[in-house]
Amino acid sequence: MTLPVVICDDSALARKQMARALPVHWDIELSFATNGQEAIAAIQQGKADLLFLDLNMPVMNGYEVLEMIRKHDLPTLVLVVSGDIQEEARQRVMSKGALDFIRKPVTSEQIQQILTRYGVFQENTFTDQQHTSVREEQPAPSFLESLREVVNVAMGQAGSHMSELLGTFIQLPVPDVFLCTYGELDRKLSYAFDDKLNAEKFSGVSHGFSGNGVAGEGILLLQNSDLSRLQTLMRKDLPEQSDSPAGILSDLSELLVGSCLKGISHQLDIEFNHSYPALLGTEQALHVLLDNTDKKEKILAVSISYHLSSPDIHCYLLLLFTADSLARIQSRVELLASEHAGELS
Repeated sequence: MTLPVVICDDSALARKQMARALPVHWDIELSFATNGQEAIAAIQQGKADLLFLDLNMPVMNGYEVLEMIRKHDLPTLVLVVSGDIQEEARQRVMSKGALDFIRKPVTSEQIQQILTRYGVFQENTFTDQQHTSVREEQPAPSFLESLREVVNVAMGQAGSHMSELLGTFIQLPVPDVFLCTYGELDRKLSYAFDDKLNAEKFSGVSHGFSGNGVAGEGILLLQNSDLSRLQTLMRKDLPEQSDSPAGILSDLSELLVGSCLKGISHQLDIEFNHSYPALLGTEQALHVLLDNTDKKEKILAVSISYHLSSPDIHCYLLLLFTADSLARIQSRVELLASEHAGELS
């Protein structure tokens, strides 16, 4: 009997990758949702006996979907597929009724093993028809949207490292990816429009990175009021200089920028080297810390806001790629999003 299956993810690239990973001749009726609200509607319409569910999405995230399914006893099995690889994230989704937790990016072998383990897929569920045509009905993801999914996976790895370091759960956002000039940067950041944050002073560090025709800088920004809270979370085995504001910023910047670049490197086959972080300034307005002499210089910007649950702290990470890097990044992202995704040369 044909099994109704829904892939729910806000990223077109992630939906396409997930669809490709399913057994080709599996007897299913495959459809898609771009957020949790659409997934709930699909379940209610009988279109999702099995749901592949992302966690970090706008409108309604994966955690909220699981809560709705449990509250209303909706008829579906849920496999969470996420770039958030924190152990607490896995524990949370399992406690809310998920069947299993699958780490992005997925592979066809991994998916078939999991489906077989839970009895959802068996050899006798084959059909003569392929669902390739259904896969292709999904619109091709744009360059920026595809890059956002690459960053989503990379920032999840970085968030997991920070969670282990600080011993607290990190709430991961949907990352922002956009093109602008350096002079426009501070006005493009979502948190730049927060009146409360604008009244705060920030401290920041920056370090350059380069490799395989790609160059830029990573910037970590923290509100000064949050620095003292972070001191209580730093583990005893860290260097003594971590007790200073500059030390805290440097340690976290090394961890977050390094982990994000490593995650991007693994997916796009671009090897990065990065310098030791340099202090941009302390107790300064956001636009001052982000000031650049060449305000007309074009950049590709990645903005990530990590939210520590306890205590309530935000860390703001920027990855800024030079205009000269754009062609190289775009070619690698397009290759990842092509029909031969995963076969990077």
